[in-house]
Amino acid sequence: MSNSSPQYDVAIIGGGVSGIYSGWRLITADPSQSKTLKKWAPKKKKLKVAVFEGGDRIGGRLLSARPPGFKNTVTEIGGMRYVSSQVLVRSLVENELKLPRFEQVVDCDENIAYLRRQHLRLSELKTPSDLPYDLDWAESEFVRQNTPSALIGWAAAKLLPGVNHLTGEALGEYLRNAIVDGTPLYEHGFWNLLARTMTPEAYSIARTLVGYDCLGSNANAVDLLAEYFDFTPGVKYYLFNQGYDAVPWTLEKKFKAAGGEVIPNSWLSGFDQITLDDNTTGVILHFSDGRPSVTARSVILAMPRRSLELLKPEGPVLDPARAPHVQTLINSVEPIPLYKLFVAYAYPWWTSVGVSQGRSLTDIPIRQCFYWPVEPDGSAPSPTGNALIMAYNDLLNVDFWAGLAGAPARHHPSLPHRLKAAATPAALFARQPMPNAAAPTDDFSKLLRKNWDDHPAPKLMVEEMHRQLVQMHNVQYAPEPLEAAFMDWSADPYGGGVHFWNRGYKSWEVLEDITQPVADFPCYICGEAYSTNQTWVEGALQTAEIVLQKRLGLPAPTWITPNPPPHKTKQKK
Repeated sequence: MSNSSPQYDVAIIGGGVSGIYSGWRLITADPSQSKTLKKWAPKKKKLKVAVFEGGDRIGGRLLSARPPGFKNTVTEIGGMRYVSSQVLVRSLVENELKLPRFEQVVDCDENIAYLRRQHLRLSELKTPSDLPYDLDWAESEFVRQNTPSALIGWAAAKLLPGVNHLTGEALGEYLRNAIVDGTPLYEHGFWNLLARTMTPEAYSIARTLVGYDCLGSNANAVDLLAEYFDFTPGVKYYLFNQGYDAVPWTLEKKFKAAGGEVIPNSWLSGFDQITLDDNTTGVILHFSDGRPSVTARSVILAMPRRSLELLKPEGPVLDPARAPHVQTLINSVEPIPLYKLFVAYAYPWWTSVGVSQGRSLTDIPIRQCFYWPVEPDGSAPSPTGNALIMAYNDLLNVDFWAGLAGAPARHHPSLPHRLKAAATPAALFARQPMPNAAAPTDDFSKLLRKNWDDHPAPKLMVEEMHRQLVQMHNVQYAPEPLEAAFMDWSADPYGGGVHFWNRGYKSWEVLEDITQPVADFPCYICGEAYSTNQTWVEGALQTAEIVLQKRLGLPAPTWITPNPPPHKTKQKK
């Protein structure tokens, strides 16, 4: 390519958490602190950085929304929480951004477990004779002292003695070096291992009561075991008073205030190398909406696997003929379908059966039912006030709900409706007036309302959800829904809500390699997909920091505070 003067020092593609976070870290960095950045900006005190986002909002797979009639409530149609043991996200939101948050209530004894058409309470799950499952003697004895969901960890520990007593780096080292039947653990599928040490009945009830089918899947055993065991006593889940979107919203404001540019509705079609006017190698970016190409000294692809697959296979990174190993890196993870639907009612009818907060679980397609808090302190709704319930499921259950969506979940990203519900207006649920509804006033509240309005649920989906909610709660009457919103995260350009490592990959090595897939070309990749903290924002920040610190030479943030060392370990969930 011909010589050109770069328009940006760093062009970031993707306005999800890893993208806007990387932009904020770079725009506020002193280039003289890094040899690489100093070369890019030898006479400047600040880099020129832009974030290009294909949609019209910053946030990616975070999607906070506020339905009408809920003055203080924020729903989470995307990622919803962080864990107190996660160092990066905890330090960011508590030490640096100082965002208000509250502890999430998850499992309460009075909540429902609707299993094989039998209505139980969570408090009854430790009595094997009450369970509609044929557990063997050892499994039954374990359940008496624990919970059925813990059977997965119990079964895994039979093959890997002592794994349930490790955490942190000690756990990671153990799993990376573990060998089962002469084969490294990372080459095993998780489900394949579990089948050796637990009955199908135990597996079925454990997977159901964990709540996420993907956590019992056949993905890379190393990483799924880390999901189960790397949690310490006293770990807490936190929701945000203003919604998780407050994190990218705040980062975006800081980024812009420091001189960064956010360019929405700019869909990258592909990129190639270019020789810059100082004879160094740069990047030229091409967009699918007809906007002029952009040049930069470097590009950060803050994108999940499916978004990378949608780019043209050209240039030194994505052309299979020039860099065949990059496709191997990209294919190392599998997108996991995730689905959320929120339904609003005029009052919390589920309190009539004694449930008001946390979640209930079932083996019907709802899978997890969260009684959503309506105040920033996490309190349950009043018996007469507006109320919300959330259904949350993954894998095959997503396909069940997709069948009621009115259109295929996956569509090409150039279509204008790519980020919204695909159903025709006539097929959408007819939203009813909510009591005490008021128009939002401030900009962030307007964003939250727009996020709700942009994700209407199809009529058939809401009707089926309501039917299953009534069945699950075993009530004779429930009022009709008034509002609903949903998101199927398997749709383009996301491909899935989260990702898992495929069998046969050393995730701890691919994690490093993919952050700069071609050694002599200034293209970097980050995001949750290729982290060892998959399914969490923590993973997005983890890979962003690898790019920022190891590839670009930035120092670690001063606001990070480590977790105190644990006294003992505890199995997740």
